[in-house]
Amino acid sequence: MVKMNPYFTASVASITYFVIFISLKYLSQNKEVDVKGALIGAAVFWVVIFIVHHFLNRQSEN
Repeated sequence: MVKMNPYFTASVASITYFVIFISLKYLSQNKEVDVKGALIGAAVFWVVIFIVHHFLNRQSEN
C-alpha cells in the first residue's frame, strides 16, 4: 500500500465532499444552497477520514 500524507488525503476527501454536496443541493428542486452546513459536514468528514487514515496506517505497519 502506498502511504500518503493523512492531511492530504483528508483534505482532498473533504473538498470532494464539499463540491458534491453543493452540486447536489444546487441541482435539487429548491436551488437553495446551505454553505454553512456543507462546511460543517466537510470539517466533520475531514476529521473522520484523518482518523481512519491513521488507523489504517497503524494496522498496515503491524
